[in-house]
Amino acid sequence: MRRIRFAFCVHSHQPTGNLEHVVQNAYERAYRPFLEAVRESPHVKVVLHYSGSLLTWIEENRPELFEDISALVREGRAELLTGGFHEPILPLIPDRDKIGQIAALTDYLRTHFGADPKGLWLTERVWQPDLVAPLRRADVRYTIVDDNNFESTGLAEEESLGHFVARGPDGQTIEVFPINAVLRKAIPFQPPEAVIDHLSRLAGDGDRVAVWADDGEKLGEWPGTHDLVYRQGWLARFFELLAENREWLQVTTLGEALEATHAQAEVDLPPGSYEEMMEWSDGAWRNFLARYEESNIMYRKMLLVSDAVAGAGEKARAAARDHLYRGQSNDAYWHGTFGGLYLLHLRTNTYRDLLRAESLVARDGRVRVRQTDFDGDGREEVLVTSPFLDAYLHQNGGQIFELDHRGLPWNVLATLTRRREPYHDEMAEMPGAPIPPRASPDWYLRRALIDHFLRDDTDIEAFARCQYGEQGDFVNQPYETDVKQHAEGSEVALERRGGVWVGAEFVPVTVRKHLRFSPEGPQVRVNYEIACGGVPETDLWFGCENNFVLSAGNAPGRYLRVEGCPDKLPLDAKTSHDRVRELSLVDEWLGGSVSLRFGQPTAIWTFPVQTLSRGLEGPALSYQCTSVLAHWRLTLPPHQPREISFEIALGGCGASKSSVHQQIPDRR
Repeated sequence: MRRIRFAFCVHSHQPTGNLEHVVQNAYERAYRPFLEAVRESPHVKVVLHYSGSLLTWIEENRPELFEDISALVREGRAELLTGGFHEPILPLIPDRDKIGQIAALTDYLRTHFGADPKGLWLTERVWQPDLVAPLRRADVRYTIVDDNNFESTGLAEEESLGHFVARGPDGQTIEVFPINAVLRKAIPFQPPEAVIDHLSRLAGDGDRVAVWADDGEKLGEWPGTHDLVYRQGWLARFFELLAENREWLQVTTLGEALEATHAQAEVDLPPGSYEEMMEWSDGAWRNFLARYEESNIMYRKMLLVSDAVAGAGEKARAAARDHLYRGQSNDAYWHGTFGGLYLLHLRTNTYRDLLRAESLVARDGRVRVRQTDFDGDGREEVLVTSPFLDAYLHQNGGQIFELDHRGLPWNVLATLTRRREPYHDEMAEMPGAPIPPRASPDWYLRRALIDHFLRDDTDIEAFARCQYGEQGDFVNQPYETDVKQHAEGSEVALERRGGVWVGAEFVPVTVRKHLRFSPEGPQVRVNYEIACGGVPETDLWFGCENNFVLSAGNAPGRYLRVEGCPDKLPLDAKTSHDRVRELSLVDEWLGGSVSLRFGQPTAIWTFPVQTLSRGLEGPALSYQCTSVLAHWRLTLPPHQPREISFEIALGGCGASKSSVHQQIPDRR
């Protein structure tokens, strides 16, 4: 008789520190009703994976769900999968952290549910052959990957039913179950009868196992699925059909299937992931690091902190490890259908945890400077660390690309540049699309100390749209660096001998900027010298752009305060001011502020940087940072530099009212 085993694997995850109302909504619409449906169907077995970040939320907020899970485990009706505790992309992190994250979740499942997991959920199903060795060291026997990985080895769907032996580069092996793509796309969007019909077509002689594995949010939290799956009875009918066809269709767990069947064959699986991820990433997940410099910088920061934690003493290492693991949560490093990297609160939370981990390991009271190729681009960056702040500087543009307020902790430069995405054109055709498709992307990265020379017809509207005349070659071109360290602190000098178009003539111009860091507090003193050479007296319009991240662009407790203006101005408004000596961006929720204090009256433009991204609910226009352009009209005699000085100061504004992850992200 033709037979087949069927494993129903449900993966549920919420990003570390996600918005409270988002997690609560997923619980009410997906997690709770799914387990209730399983409990009411005694013939059904399931394979469950919950990320550690979601489990800890459930433990603290909905402990009754723990009892449902525990009961299913005791009854032998649920198998729990381990994984990285805070859901990292495993190939992205060092082996020591892979093993540590898996051990943390395995221990949690043993403690809370009495489970002994031997199977592992691969975050975003990102597979690489070199995972085999660390997974075996973490006592993992098997995992699941998408069947398109198997197709690349020449195996058709009917040949990819069961488990296979995958070999790593060093010869170690692990068992791998393929996920059936037809089933994954059919559940729950095709009628239950169609799913059963497909399983019937896959049935046959021998050890056949068909696996459905996908997100638990797909069963109730995705748009329209709660009504479909529960109110219209899709899941109840599917469970009924499983019972009605159990003569040939055996519902199983992966662990049971592994013990009851033989491996189909040995396979050499190439790196890969599910079909949609391969499309979003242009074929390999690491392409996100190449495409989005912000992702790469966050990734490099994570590696830096991981090394610092690994090199610390046992006590400090134990205290810092959980923050490091939280900072490795995958969601902020990429994006697909979900906002991911485009969600400000995810980036802010990631940096917050990485900075907390870093602060718990070796840090003294001195200002230290080192030069290293931090971002992997072949050039050395300058990393300044102090008790109060960290500042990372790049040769391109002579800019600060990370500025950390250590006391909060808060990276005020966790910005995101506006990019043209492939899906923008199709979004523009949707009803109610928030912006037209002609909106310009940024041609440079949104950082601090960006040096502009503006054309005379530039106004705030054109500059905010990134549709203006840039006359100089300083914005993203290399600066020479010189570092000095002394008892009073440290100094970094940056210089570029470039040029500025004045009419039809390209005038030689030198920009020098000196940054001084003191051990006394979280301030950076900035002094510019701008000089023309070999030409008559020249009029130039110079601007210094700084982009700062706050938790929202238009929400209570987040505002712009300008000297001489009695009102608190919204961060997502375009504003123009003359003769300003001090300007502050205040975030009462974070409990901090960023201030610019000028040595002379200064003209200021401010505007929000907003991005169009996609989500399950459709297009979303999201606040990413506030841009502040200080600008000066300069008359420069030949070889006589003009000096401009100001201070960037990171401060506090009282106790924070809430943590970042409790805020609703601004979408305006």
